Amino acid sequence: MPTIEELEHRVARLETLLEEVIMERLNSISHRLDQLYEKTERDKTEILSKMAQDKSEILSRMAQDKTETLVKTEKDKTEILSKVADVLVKTEKDKREIIYWVAGLLVGFATLLITAIWALLSFAIKP
Repeated sequence: MPTIEELEHRVARLETLLEEVIMERLNSISHRLDQLYEKTERDKTEILSKMAQDKSEILSRMAQDKTETLVKTEKDKTEILSKVADVLVKTEKDKREIIYWVAGLLVGFATLLITAIWALLSFAIKP
């Protein structure tokens, strides 16, 4: 049977061995945790730079689209104003033409009316 000193020695060796194993495991865990932290920071940096790049691309596209929209709007506005001006000119021309027709018809009917009254009065005044 082992003596107390041998048992103490064994226990001390087991404690030392257990401490070494635990320290090795803790060091391994700590190393892995550091690796994960570094990877997380790299990923975070990559994501932030990608987000900034995407944001600048989106803003650039938005500015380009805005410019294109403004140019198209101005072109359409000019085209519409030109068409409206053409319609106004045509309307004025048609209005003048209608006035001339109405005046001509009034003169024509007035002439007919005067002629008819003249004829009636000439027959009525004859003795």
